[in-house]
Amino acid sequence: MLDSGLPPGYDANDQDVDLPAYSSLSGVGREVPSNLTDLSDGASKEFKYNIPLKGNKSSASLVLYGNALISKHLPTFLEDSKVDGLVKVDVESGESINAVVISIQGKILSGAKQHIFLDYNQTLWSLSDGHTSPNGKLQGVHDWSFSVHLPQEVSLTIGSKDAPRVEVFRLPQTFMERHARASIKYEVIARFSRGLLKTDHRIITPFIYVPVIHPGLPSRLRQVAYEENTTIPGPIADPQGWHTLAPVQIQGKLFNRQTVDFSCTLSLALPLSYARGSVIPLHLVIQSDDVQTLESLSPPRAIICRLRRILRYHPEENKAIDPKLRKDELEHSELATWWPFVESPRPEKETFKRTLSGEIILSPDLMPTTFIGRFQLEYSVVLFPFDANNFQPESNDMLVDCAVEIATTLPPGPRPRIYRPEHQSVCY
Repeated sequence: MLDSGLPPGYDANDQDVDLPAYSSLSGVGREVPSNLTDLSDGASKEFKYNIPLKGNKSSASLVLYGNALISKHLPTFLEDSKVDGLVKVDVESGESINAVVISIQGKILSGAKQHIFLDYNQTLWSLSDGHTSPNGKLQGVHDWSFSVHLPQEVSLTIGSKDAPRVEVFRLPQTFMERHARASIKYEVIARFSRGLLKTDHRIITPFIYVPVIHPGLPSRLRQVAYEENTTIPGPIADPQGWHTLAPVQIQGKLFNRQTVDFSCTLSLALPLSYARGSVIPLHLVIQSDDVQTLESLSPPRAIICRLRRILRYHPEENKAIDPKLRKDELEHSELATWWPFVESPRPEKETFKRTLSGEIILSPDLMPTTFIGRFQLEYSVVLFPFDANNFQPESNDMLVDCAVEIATTLPPGPRPRIYRPEHQSVCY
């Protein structure tokens, strides 16, 4: 069986054509990279895999035609495109082959176990089609093309044995991480059936599948800001464009002696769905009746807000299962960047609040939000206790956890922009 690296986001581990870099603009924002759908009409790239059939004189090959813009080590196919390929044989002296069958499988792998959620089979040739020698064996040079339009959704039976139910799931993206509890893998299998008591010849190669998941449209005011390269309006000026969470009350000690109380209110731009390679706009208001507390906790480096990924895979609904397999896998990645909010001309130095703009820049390599069977990969934006040298929080518990969706391509309309100040460093 052939093996190779598998993709981050848009592509395999390396890319033939780099995704477009951020444009260099003189305004307040920079555009995010190209839309995934811009890559859907690329030319094809050929991937060929060979095996010997009998000695060194006969051979078979499987050819796949991946999207040239996003394929390198493995053929890659976007949602709503076809898996195109070709099976060839070169048989010199006759080979006992009864049929040539192409199969496409999608499966969830966990240890030695696998669950097949996609299983397509097509017979390309059988004995009744001819091309055999007088002794009834396949002989000569032959090729059979195929073109398979993968479904966007699959139906799976899930639930307990006592209460099974059928649900429909979107076909998930390829997901292969070394230390992850479960993986999602796609394969094309060319099988050369040789009849009873004989071992079939097989060519098995993985390929990469990428769904095209669009987030919803941002508010009209935010679209205008993107179009005109101006600062995006905050929750007060654009209440329909933000999801504002309930204020969080925080207590702690300042300078290890003074007990302080303050609140913070986090807002995320609507809708709560964002394309990887783009950005999550944020807005934060910190309030306290003590100006010294505000000055200590409002510097951008004191605010710890990250993207959290949760991978859940519970292979069986069995109470006796190893508790380790029921434990969710958590990973924190992108760290938010913050800067003073400047929408209002009124200075805040003499008020009892500080307002900041922020954003989480999303890597184009992120796996999208995924639900299929018992495999779930979810994201949320989390706010942790403030981290200032002179502040000790009363509790180290997470302050805010807001679920978000990671999509694979941009919504229609103007491209989102990145507003992070160029001079501000970010610690990852």
